[in-house]
Amino acid sequence: MKKAMKRLTISGLTLLLLGGIASPRVALADTTISGAQPIARVTATEKTYQIGAVEMPYTLISDKEGTQKVYWYPDWGTSVTRAQAEQPGFIQDMIAKYPNDRKAEEFANSIPELASAQISLVPGENLYDYVIREAGGEEATGMTAADYIKSNAVMAYYFAWDFSTGAKVFLDKTTQAEVQADYEANLKPKLAESPEGAIVMKQVEQTLATSPDNFYQIMVGNCKMYFSSYHLGELDKDTAKQAAAVDPAATERQLTALSTKPLTDYLHLQADGTYKYDGMLSTEFRAFSSWYEDVVTPEPGPDPTPVTSQPVTVHYVAEDGSQVAPSQTLTGSLDSAYQAKAAKVKGYTLTKTPANATGKFTSMAQTVTYVYRADLQTGGDGDTAVPEGTVIYATKKIGLYRQATFTKQARKQWYQRKSRLNRPMFVVTGYAESKHGVARYKVKDVNHHSKTAGKTGYVTANGKYTAPVYYGTKHKQITVINPRGVNAYSKKNLTGKAIHYHQGQVVTVKKIVEHNLTTRFVLNNGRYVTANKTLVQAGKKTMPKQVQAKQALKRYNNVNLTTRNRHYTKKAQAVFKVRGWDYSNTNNFSKGDTLRYQVAGGYISGNPRLVKVIK
Repeated sequence: MKKAMKRLTISGLTLLLLGGIASPRVALADTTISGAQPIARVTATEKTYQIGAVEMPYTLISDKEGTQKVYWYPDWGTSVTRAQAEQPGFIQDMIAKYPNDRKAEEFANSIPELASAQISLVPGENLYDYVIREAGGEEATGMTAADYIKSNAVMAYYFAWDFSTGAKVFLDKTTQAEVQADYEANLKPKLAESPEGAIVMKQVEQTLATSPDNFYQIMVGNCKMYFSSYHLGELDKDTAKQAAAVDPAATERQLTALSTKPLTDYLHLQADGTYKYDGMLSTEFRAFSSWYEDVVTPEPGPDPTPVTSQPVTVHYVAEDGSQVAPSQTLTGSLDSAYQAKAAKVKGYTLTKTPANATGKFTSMAQTVTYVYRADLQTGGDGDTAVPEGTVIYATKKIGLYRQATFTKQARKQWYQRKSRLNRPMFVVTGYAESKHGVARYKVKDVNHHSKTAGKTGYVTANGKYTAPVYYGTKHKQITVINPRGVNAYSKKNLTGKAIHYHQGQVVTVKKIVEHNLTTRFVLNNGRYVTANKTLVQAGKKTMPKQVQAKQALKRYNNVNLTTRNRHYTKKAQAVFKVRGWDYSNTNNFSKGDTLRYQVAGGYISGNPRLVKVIK
């Protein structure tokens, strides 16, 4: 059997196939790409699915608000296509982002083969059915599908109990005696339902019998282990509160529901007709739930009435397989014609019209699927997202996150609100959406003199918070705002320096031209200058020519006002000729910035409480 098929087979079941879960510590440490190789058995009823993309591994977190995918390796993005995996150096670049993570390396190396695999499934079979069939039947595995389901359900309950209880111990929300009582009343009876439970019971009871200090160290250590293994970040007060809310019973029900769904639910149809391999198949169905409600499907009656003509179901899905509009059901007499119509879905564009959009009703149920691509929007103003490669800057305080769904745990960096001159800049390298469908930019920090330079992640695509750095339309005049001025050039690529314009100088614009993904202003004299909004500003910006001290004032050598070189008394009411303006904390994005005036001998504060403008 192909190695790619092997990976599907062993996901979540490696330890069971090898004789049962010996220890939860072992279970969490086991890799998803090693294990026994069942024998492939082909049946005539199988359907083959061509894989064309691989979703990255994730842990599923759910509560009453919905579900969230926490990707294990957020710097990889959410999926990799076959074409990407085949690019020279692509996999090596992925590995380089997590140089000390052996499992990340192993998974990255498996992607090229998995992204081009063919997977054959019997209609409706779930993971357990598949494993038993591939291994040669229940006699070969020594377990029935029901055995597998029960064993995995019990262990899911235990993992959630161990995780949430450890968090409560960390937060000092429970005592050793209370944990003992909870174990006897809830966990122990649950573990008794599974043959593997005896080993776990022994481990838990040894922990409960130890000293208070050892009990704390073991329980909190276990909790940290889950955070690490499930790639949920670090254990602190905030994350511990979320972990403490995890419900073992809800987690058990969720795991059972997820792992007993048809495996085809984890193969998502794409626009090119291939399927994307769901990241849950690579992570042993790892999930924690604070709340989960089972969806009950009524059993059919004992003698369903046969029909001669079966309906045609029309689905409307996004490229990732998610539903974007309600499905439609078409009915008609046997051999009569049907015609399925595409739906108009706000925020989506139709990308694939199915070949069977028209046909005839038959005695077999039929499915027609229209595929759509999301129209990424920037948010508040409804403007479409900027092209990939565009440089943007933050106009308000924003965060840089490891994943498209923004959480405190996923935040890598705050960028404080800055003046126009110092706004943090990023190059857009891709796009994503949060779990609620909110548009995000995948970016790289290009603030070359900052400690944040080179950081990658996700920022909001809302036009109220991020905007293109370069002007996109012509303006009659522009004012140079860069404290060091700007140069005008004879060529569009800004070579052939012709003249220098100092800060505050106003120049007249003839037109605007594009250069790659940036723009240039062409001046009336035919010279080219940058259209970067941090260097020039549309219109005429006036600068104070003189300011006067309203009270005692100090002058400094630098814009951050850290080295004083003169003191002016309040009585003196000193008057200063302004040579230019700048802002503090130029390359420090963890702090805001403050206006300074450049005067003879250094810099003074631009605070209106300290100085007033003399007209």
